[in-house]
Amino acid sequence: MIPVWTADYVLMGYGHGAIMAVPAHDERDFEFAKRYRLPIRDVVYPRAHLAIAFYVRHATHEEEAGDWKRVLADFLGLSTTADIGPDLFAEVLAAVRTRREAPPANEGDGSAAAVTARGSISGEYIDAIAAMGTLADMREQFGSGQHFAAGGAAFAGQGYAVNSSSANAKDVGVTLDLLPTAQAKARAIDWLEATGHGNRKVNYRLRDWAFSRQRYWGEPFPIVFDAQGRHYPVSEAALPVSLPELADYSPVESDEPMPLLAKATTWMNTTAGAAGVSPDVLAPETPVRREANTMPGSAGSSWYFLRYCDPTNRERFVGREAEKYWLGASGSGGTDIYIGGSEHSVGHLLYSRFWQKILFDLGEVSTSEPFARLFHQGLITSFAYQRADKTIVPTDEVKEVSEGRHVVAATGETVTPVLTKMSKRYKNVVNPDDVIAEFGADTFRLYEMYMGPLEQSKPWNTRDAVGIFRFLQRLWRLAVDEQTGELRLRAEPDAGVEKQLHRTVAKVANDVPRLAFNTAISSLIEFVNVATSASGGGAAAGLTRDQLARIALVLAPFAPHMAEELWARLGNRGSLAYQSFPVPDPTLLVDDTVEVPVQVGGKVRAKITVPAGADKAAYEAAAMADEKVQAALVGKTIQKVVVVPGKMVSIVVT
Repeated sequence: MIPVWTADYVLMGYGHGAIMAVPAHDERDFEFAKRYRLPIRDVVYPRAHLAIAFYVRHATHEEEAGDWKRVLADFLGLSTTADIGPDLFAEVLAAVRTRREAPPANEGDGSAAAVTARGSISGEYIDAIAAMGTLADMREQFGSGQHFAAGGAAFAGQGYAVNSSSANAKDVGVTLDLLPTAQAKARAIDWLEATGHGNRKVNYRLRDWAFSRQRYWGEPFPIVFDAQGRHYPVSEAALPVSLPELADYSPVESDEPMPLLAKATTWMNTTAGAAGVSPDVLAPETPVRREANTMPGSAGSSWYFLRYCDPTNRERFVGREAEKYWLGASGSGGTDIYIGGSEHSVGHLLYSRFWQKILFDLGEVSTSEPFARLFHQGLITSFAYQRADKTIVPTDEVKEVSEGRHVVAATGETVTPVLTKMSKRYKNVVNPDDVIAEFGADTFRLYEMYMGPLEQSKPWNTRDAVGIFRFLQRLWRLAVDEQTGELRLRAEPDAGVEKQLHRTVAKVANDVPRLAFNTAISSLIEFVNVATSASGGGAAAGLTRDQLARIALVLAPFAPHMAEELWARLGNRGSLAYQSFPVPDPTLLVDDTVEVPVQVGGKVRAKITVPAGADKAAYEAAAMADEKVQAALVGKTIQKVVVVPGKMVSIVVT
């Protein structure tokens, strides 16, 4: 039996069925379930939450009794900065533990090298982890699938399926666990069709397009009405219809509500001739009344991209040749890519398609689709603070009085931090101007792009912009003498730096078209680390003139202000924006050797170096010959040796 509940938020005209019944992943369902104490079970985790769930299942007793929060933060940093899937979580966690046993020399200095060693800026996760409670609390939340219920907010984004395997999955024949959202949906539909339980069908989420607004701001309708209520168009020669000037924009107090434009009585009540109606349609002296409503914002925003192609054209909204050149040359037609959040694209993208298809049917544009590709960016999340009665306190009115404890600064009232999307509703919006004033626009841009994969939701923490700021400082010092302002250039290139530069060029050139900005920036940080090491930690020049020019070109899409400054100091005239992107040498992209970790009994004991392309036997022989591995095997019996070429060697012992 399935219980049926009714609620006033159910949308009767939306598809078939009342509700999705996923309260952990829909805000309205979540509130309804909380009100009536219905079960709230997690079935989707974003990458960060999936990594947390993995860690709490695999935390060691030593970590639980010690600094488990920092271990988890480092693990999250590595897992979310790179494009790491759940299949590699075990390897990443092992790498984190190895680094903690033997940290790099600069591990604690906050430098860019330390940032790279920690993966993403792991500090941004410490507050979020502390807000989740103890490790035992987290183990209970994730083990029972109650994390979002405990946190007090639903997660409505994309992620990986969890708790989505039937108890008798073997008999049922389908499990969705650990599949990305899109793949999980596809597998479920395939199974429904294969078993005869359902059929694949596309439903369009069409909305009523309320094209008329009772407000001042907006394009006036080019329509007038005579005394009998008949409507007439304003002639093309009289377009566009301009809004009248108003001294007061406040609504009129009346028993019969009226649009704001109705206050402009002289403008509203005019003659056909003054309004611009053709005399062939209506006699010029005929009294007419203009339309008082205006068009919605979507009237302009649904086609403005077309105007960008030909903004000075006074004859047409876009010239035919300009439109074909910019929007018709790609073959698929339209703007190459549309980037926006899922909520925004449902409305704006939908209306843009209406507009474009009308223009196409009229023969005014050459392609029927406005955009060739759609990309959904993830939400930027931030902490919101709730009182006991669930009301929200603005973040700038809250202070942290001790680790994990936050209060209202003015009253001392305790509030609960909740990680949720950044929005005016939750009073947790960060003003970009404040970040730029403290760190500069380049740091702000880099931090946004480095936080994680563009399509994933990511937590914002302004304090962690410091790591990116220091990376830019190190790059600057690598090239410029801070005392004199002169360039520090070496005559001959270091072979290792040159090889790393070609790899960085190739990595960035490959990642940018995929919108993988975070991994592209990681490669830039790695390059600066290599170049700094080659210069003896900064004591000597690290780059040649040619190398600095190339790294400035590679840096430009991410930190254009610093890149332009370096380009100018090299003596170049004009902007580097007009220069070609560097081309890597393919011969310098191939490794002669590879380094992989060796696990003994699940713990990394050593790292070995083997020739690139070596077979499994060579990996195993090198591992067995390592002194640290031999020491770890004393008194143990080898049960199995697992070799993943290029990744790891794992020795199973008893």
